[in-house]
Amino acid sequence: MPGKLDGRVALVTGGGRGIGRAIALGYAREGAHVIITAARNPDEAERTAEESRDLPGSVTAMAADVTSDADVERLAAGVPAPDVLVNNAARGMRFVNERFMTDPRPFWETDPGAWRMVMDTNINGVFLMTRAFAPLMIGRGSGSIINVTVNETTMTRKGFSPYGPSTTPVPSSSAAQTFVIASTAAFEGP
Repeated sequence: MPGKLDGRVALVTGGGRGIGRAIALGYAREGAHVIITAARNPDEAERTAEESRDLPGSVTAMAADVTSDADVERLAAGVPAPDVLVNNAARGMRFVNERFMTDPRPFWETDPGAWRMVMDTNINGVFLMTRAFAPLMIGRGSGSIINVTVNETTMTRKGFSPYGPSTTPVPSSSAAQTFVIASTAAFEGP
């Protein structure tokens, strides 16, 4: 029996673990060809691809860092234009404080390098991927972009800086991008 996504292509950043892994395998269960990216742990992405072997669709793992212009450009040139782009890759609080849940620290104790890494991945990664793939979808006249984020409670939770603040631009940039894409004459939606 054909799946709901037979013949569709999905690109899921950060698809080797957590929410990205679940999305990738869910899409593959529905027949999609899914390309997942991983920057730091390509072996996790490869394991996710292996898990898809018996599913109606497939998962292909690719090493790519969403904060790297060169990696994003290589990805855009090397994969089929996706029907769905899921911007899921993120850096979380464990890069800042291993015990962030039990021992939250004030933001002024955050290492500036860790702050920049989290902000770069969680904000600029979404921008770079959307920038690379939206024109392909617009040119084709269809496509969907899903930007994964968190709820407002997590955005403002004690000890969750810079992760919380790094997620706040995602809903507003998503809304702005949606307006611009929808106003493009060649685009008719999914």
